[in-house]
Amino acid sequence: MQHLHGIRLLIVEDEIVLAGDLADYFEQKGAVILGPAFTIEAAQDHVSSANAAILDVNINGRMVFPIADRLLALGVPFVFFTSYGEDVIPTHLKHVDNVCKSGGRHALLETLFAAGGRTQDGHEDTAKDATCDVAALLPELRSRARRYLHAKAAADRLVEQTLLAAIDR
Repeated sequence: MQHLHGIRLLIVEDEIVLAGDLADYFEQKGAVILGPAFTIEAAQDHVSSANAAILDVNINGRMVFPIADRLLALGVPFVFFTSYGEDVIPTHLKHVDNVCKSGGRHALLETLFAAGGRTQDGHEDTAKDATCDVAALLPELRSRARRYLHAKAAADRLVEQTLLAAIDR
């Protein structure tokens, strides 16, 4: 069971039942829930306190991208959790993982908090476990590569080639 003790998780979701379910799930994992925020304005109040975030793309008819931009500027990891396709995501945010709502809570957990423990400040603490599963780190590696390369395919190739070169050593 993955523990998220002390991680301040912002949940921006306008479907009350789904937001409550996500909050309960991540609270049981040890996260401190900010929100859930049911409006863009409510989400703005929590951005600077968040260590990570889950963002529905459409919040009561308004797009969540101003929140995403602030999180990105602050270096806070986040995922989009939506039923929309990737075609609605602005180009500068295409590197951010998009978890389909049908994927559920576990997919969010795996995508946002890939692999081993994160420290309270939200950073991975791989020093605690020298036997980290490389495959479990892939979502984090992809996310970081996509921050630098705006084309998803190029970022994924970079991660793949880097891992293959490391294996060949």
